[in-house]
Amino acid sequence: MESMKAARIHRYGGKEVVVVEQVDSPKAEPYEVLVRVVAAGVNPVDWKIREGYMQQVLPIRFPYTLGCDLAGIVESTGAGVTRFSAGDRVFGYPSLMRCGAFAEAATILESELAHAPVSMDLEMSAALPVACITAFDGLFTHGSLEAGQRVLILGGSGGVGSVAIQMAVGAGAQVYATASARNQQLITGLGAIAIDYGSQATADVVRDVDLILDCVGVESGTSALPSLKAGGRYVTTVYALPSAEVLAQFGAKSAMYGIQPSGDRLREIAALVDQGKLSMAIDTIYSLDQVSEALAASQAGRTRGKLLIRTSPN
Repeated sequence: MESMKAARIHRYGGKEVVVVEQVDSPKAEPYEVLVRVVAAGVNPVDWKIREGYMQQVLPIRFPYTLGCDLAGIVESTGAGVTRFSAGDRVFGYPSLMRCGAFAEAATILESELAHAPVSMDLEMSAALPVACITAFDGLFTHGSLEAGQRVLILGGSGGVGSVAIQMAVGAGAQVYATASARNQQLITGLGAIAIDYGSQATADVVRDVDLILDCVGVESGTSALPSLKAGGRYVTTVYALPSAEVLAQFGAKSAMYGIQPSGDRLREIAALVDQGKLSMAIDTIYSLDQVSEALAASQAGRTRGKLLIRTSPN
């Protein structure tokens, strides 16, 4: 294709700065893969970039095409690419400096891409990369979770939280997770003991957990610290921690982290999906022309699983 539609920002701001416009289609440079995007996942980092919250650590260049979860069909490959060929079904997470998934086509480094799970609809696999890498790193890379340990996941019905429950259960941990009253059945269906954050304090349900994985934020994390055993680990997916004094009061070891693209990790995730050990709930699917609305829904919270942008048919 010579041109395509893309959802871009030309400045920082609210939902009004997102413009869906016709742009030149990208070309695959060396070690890059050009993908016809079928669908893209929506993540909180998308609206945080749009708002300018990330500009100190992520100095993007305008105009900037949003979106960092994609699934689609390989159109062409650049020099040096060996793992992929035209026609392959793929999914990936391009680095935040590149993004570009909210478009009809995008380029992505070969190292950031993997073949999509064969047992899952290609569109659905767009929901996997960021959520799954985030959940894995939080639980195991930074949380050091082991079989037989207990983990409390804050925000268990969201994209990261719902995947984290499945990964933790699969690793042999005992899992507790918070969610609203309407999502209690979702939590228990994934194998966790559900806690209604609207009516229950976590410490009234569980104490002495080895790990808290916070997918919500500082206020919820601070409230949950009485559930952590002394010397336990508090790991957060958001870019803020409870105060050092509060963490010290509970003897908590803490970690705040960002994730890196990894085709190797995505191959592991695809295998888990095809083995029936990992699934993803989809809340709402938007069109490319509705990116502003999708980001507003993500920013409002309360999603059940992931939000998707449908960019073109399979």
